[in-house]
Amino acid sequence: MKLFRSKGQYIVAKAVARRITEYASICRDDTVLEVGCGTGVLTSSLLEKAGKVCGIEVDARFVDLLEKKFRKEIEEERFVLIHGDALKVDFPPFNKFVSNIPYSISSPLTFKLLKHDFKIAVVTYQKEFAERLVARRGRKYGRLSVAIRAYATPKVLEIVDRRAFKPVPSVNSAIVMLVKKPEIEVENVELFENFIRFCFSKRRKKFGKIVREWTAKEGISLTVPEKFENFRPEELSPEDFAAILQSAKV
Repeated sequence: MKLFRSKGQYIVAKAVARRITEYASICRDDTVLEVGCGTGVLTSSLLEKAGKVCGIEVDARFVDLLEKKFRKEIEEERFVLIHGDALKVDFPPFNKFVSNIPYSISSPLTFKLLKHDFKIAVVTYQKEFAERLVARRGRKYGRLSVAIRAYATPKVLEIVDRRAFKPVPSVNSAIVMLVKKPEIEVENVELFENFIRFCFSKRRKKFGKIVREWTAKEGISLTVPEKFENFRPEELSPEDFAAILQSAKV
């Protein structure tokens, strides 16, 4: 098979595709959404187990290849292929999301996904991005680490060698499971994201000062517990952020 110059990386290792499918526990009752189908290696594995697979692919060359490769499944309506940008098109109904997504859109696509109702997602990310998703402390802990926990519970399942993909990326990847069960309770998720984004954009400042700047900007009354006054944002846990915002008066 001729390998196209791709806008992202796609899986060529069938064993990795099978493991991704197994992690998602796909069965005939499932409708799976896949973003970035590429040459269809993961798609094939999903179609072996799922009742229906919906694929979104932006590259017209891959769309043409996929239409030929899965002609039978398309005719049977077991495979629905959408030619478009996953950040712009509406997602069709699905209960599981299983994808090797283009690394360049990892953050916006993940947050778009989290706005939808689904059971679990099994996603291949760049290893460093995956480490940021699951971090609870340390250098890689940040806005993404906190915000995702208002939507889901993330877990790294496996590190994948970069040679499992084409074009071969410069770094290894990680398979991550997102269970649509929030780790922290947040009443207003949009306000929480706004708060977290602002806090980590000022991460070298002390938390008390950051909050006072944010409340003045947003017109919100919020009290910072004295013990957090001189903390940096990365020193607070996701639960701390949620508890503090809970006292906000809009």
